[in-house]
Amino acid sequence: MLRTSRIITKIFCCINIGLIIVFVWNSLERVDNFNRTTFPCSKPIPCRWPPVVLDDIRTNTSTYNFTICLKLKANTSRNNSLITYPIESLFRNTGTGKMVSFREISDYSRPIWRLAIYPNVWRTYPQDVPIHDIIKAVKSGSPVSAMPEYNFPINILNTSRSVCAGRIKHDLVIIVKSGIFGWEKRDLFRAFIEGQRDLNPNIKIGVVFSIGLPRQHGGRLFNRNGYTTILRGPVGDMMDAYAGRGNEVMQKIAEEIRKYDDIILADYEDTYYNLTWKTVTNLRWLSAFCDKLQNDMFMIIDDDHRVNVSMLMRFLATVPRHIKRTSLLGRIARNDGAFRSPLSKLYLAFQEIPWDIMCPYPRGFCQLIGADIVDDMAIGSAYTRYNYIHEDVYLGLLAFKLGIPLHNVYTMFDHREYERRWPPNASFMVVESRYWDTH
Repeated sequence: MLRTSRIITKIFCCINIGLIIVFVWNSLERVDNFNRTTFPCSKPIPCRWPPVVLDDIRTNTSTYNFTICLKLKANTSRNNSLITYPIESLFRNTGTGKMVSFREISDYSRPIWRLAIYPNVWRTYPQDVPIHDIIKAVKSGSPVSAMPEYNFPINILNTSRSVCAGRIKHDLVIIVKSGIFGWEKRDLFRAFIEGQRDLNPNIKIGVVFSIGLPRQHGGRLFNRNGYTTILRGPVGDMMDAYAGRGNEVMQKIAEEIRKYDDIILADYEDTYYNLTWKTVTNLRWLSAFCDKLQNDMFMIIDDDHRVNVSMLMRFLATVPRHIKRTSLLGRIARNDGAFRSPLSKLYLAFQEIPWDIMCPYPRGFCQLIGADIVDDMAIGSAYTRYNYIHEDVYLGLLAFKLGIPLHNVYTMFDHREYERRWPPNASFMVVESRYWDTH
């Protein structure tokens, strides 16, 4: 009898894994990240964000629709008029009277950008709308005055049942940004977190890994504003190695889901150039699923970095609660320039970001996000263009638009920054894994 029960259990697990693979792989047929349509909510449910209950965003196939549900005011056009600005408010010594749009200034010759007025030029980044009024309306379920241009469909195909689920409470929730092929890095991070749990038995740590779907076509080649870019390094190698092997990849992911229950799986193509899609997905998952009363801050971190949990909790205890809940913390980049070489994976075209000095932003390897701003950022992402720019630059522009303060954390080190720390024996709270492993 016991043997029969075990056989039935194994068969049931295999059926479940098979269903996940079939469903997820079929969903690839409708993934097209740059040709999606924007639409308001038409379901007969409370149309607001965040959802009152998860059933409000649950689909008939038991996935979750992360497209922001909103209603338009009766007199609102679905096509937003082109916003223009007095040229003298954006550039010095350019005369007066002329009105210009973001699209126009993106085509300006480079010499005029030496006359740019900061931060005014950053305010032109699409979509310029009365964002605070809109956020207030979306939260209350009231009609909005402007149609979002970047409310692309995002669906969650799988989420954890043990983190930000039901009545489960955690002292620290960590979203780990991981690539679709990063199963080895995820295993290393899981082992690391188990060690942190052993060292901090009184701290309840919840960890999930955020991933998308394998790319269908193109391998490691990408078109960036007319230039062919080759994604080099281990990630590009994996894209080539698993080209045409999507079913095999999804079998591995399904096994991870079954074994660890720590995967957030969304339906965007998971590539380096879609990291903004991952970031928007993470913001909306935190907004829809997580307890923003229990937690003051949430952490997002790359899978090749590590965090000293006890040091993090001691640090957070020193930060006033109102700052924690309303701010973005991380390694803040200020006065960074734009990479203009198409040969670099960090390339930014003038049509994407025309100004030469970046808006301050938290570097992408790790951020701490306040619980009171998560909903605003989730909604604001529908009104902030994110198709092409890097995810950390995007977070800076989104925070700037929403008036969210950025605070630098000096004990967070990105990649080789750790080697340049001063004093040389300075302690670290977040660091790349290779440095952690040497201490």
